Amino acid sequence: MATHISPVVLRQEVGRRIRLARRHAGLTVVEASARLEITRSALSRFENGFGGVNVHLLRSMMDVYDQRMDDLLDMIRQARAPDWWRQYGVSDKAFVALETAATRASTYELSFVPGLLQTADYARALFLSGRERRSEDWLANMLAVRMIRQERLTDEEHPLELDAVLHESALHLPVGGPPVMRNQLLHLTLINELPTVTLRILPTSLISNEALVGPFTVLDFPLAGQPGISYALHALGDERQDKSEHVEPARLRFRHLRSLALTPEASIELIERVANELWSS
Repeated sequence: MATHISPVVLRQEVGRRIRLARRHAGLTVVEASARLEITRSALSRFENGFGGVNVHLLRSMMDVYDQRMDDLLDMIRQARAPDWWRQYGVSDKAFVALETAATRASTYELSFVPGLLQTADYARALFLSGRERRSEDWLANMLAVRMIRQERLTDEEHPLELDAVLHESALHLPVGGPPVMRNQLLHLTLINELPTVTLRILPTSLISNEALVGPFTVLDFPLAGQPGISYALHALGDERQDKSEHVEPARLRFRHLRSLALTPEASIELIERVANELWSS
């Protein structure tokens, strides 16, 4: 189940905190690594969340930096827990590792229904539309991961709040054919009733430069001081940013697009109309 805080995000938070502690102590990476008797590259990896700091190293940092960080001890132990997505062949570098720890996702999609709102048939059709031939095992794993991700929307202990803006063009793209699209759109009308989901449609009649640039997501986390993350997937890969100078513009862009979109009620009316008029056959 995807209900615990992601170990990947925990490691990033530990890294952020020990980096702040070092700076507060007035030490450079070179000075600190020498006193801790580890390499500079190792300390840099730990501070960037790419390596697991163990309890013994943290205690050494407390002594060297002359700061108490007892609250990080439990966080370090939790960060060593196995990641649920690994059993499906998904890397820690995947977006799901970040989303698992988030409490809120603000997402804009231009061409496709967001993964958290996709039916299994719609998701399967998307996976099969790629240029690479995929095995049935790979496909089953990816579908399982997508469905587990969606459980967060109804999870009472660790829910994910989704605020989504979807361009109307996604309602017209024939992913999987008419039956798949009709069921997908009807699914949107039902899932929008969840208290954790808010869906708005940006109509094609409205031309906005910000709307045509591409999809993106902003994630927010429950840990105190944990910065938000902006994520964008494009043709050459993906881009993730956790610095405010990148995240805040993404937030502003999302709010702007949301202000241009239809109300949730009008959005559902449009979705139902497209489902009945375009995908009923």
